[in-house]
Amino acid sequence: MKFAVLNQAIYDHLYRDIEAFRTTFDLPCNDPDSLDDKADDLHTALAVEEMTELAEADSLVEQVDAIVDSVYVLMGRAVQMGSRGYREQLEVSYMIDILLQIASRLGIDFVTCWDEVHSSNMSKVCRNQQEFADTQAFYAQKGIDVVASPKEDGIIAKCAVDVSVDGKLIREGKVMKSVYYRPADLAKCVMAELA
Repeated sequence: MKFAVLNQAIYDHLYRDIEAFRTTFDLPCNDPDSLDDKADDLHTALAVEEMTELAEADSLVEQVDAIVDSVYVLMGRAVQMGSRGYREQLEVSYMIDILLQIASRLGIDFVTCWDEVHSSNMSKVCRNQQEFADTQAFYAQKGIDVVASPKEDGIIAKCAVDVSVDGKLIREGKVMKSVYYRPADLAKCVMAELA
């Protein structure tokens, strides 16, 4: 199978980032046995959700967001399976290559946009005890008790018990964003590409 854009160097970059994300957020890495029917269904549902967003996107920024998020989900599956080579799961790599080709046709530097989204995703982590305390206080005001899950690179705030807030159920163990979370600024990435 021939790939137009995806190569081992790009794949390695994506793999490293997703492995860091999944390790930080207690998601399985390099564990093919963990990909049971439930996990398989979740990966598929997330990919369908992101690709539907791509189909319904009204702007270039929304298109880029959906493309990057789709690749994020697909790489999550590859990392869970431990597929370090881009030719190990051809079906996943083929879909990623198609998405990279779409980004290229849109005139977008995919890796720059990827790096922005990954940086944003990792900013969900509290970098120190003070950030966790600030995050804990923020959620306490909303009636959500959070507990600390210490990690090598910071502290993950997780919902301590199931709680209903404004009619929405938040499950025990759900990762709660740090109050210092920084949303991805894909508009800046897109504008830089178009300039």
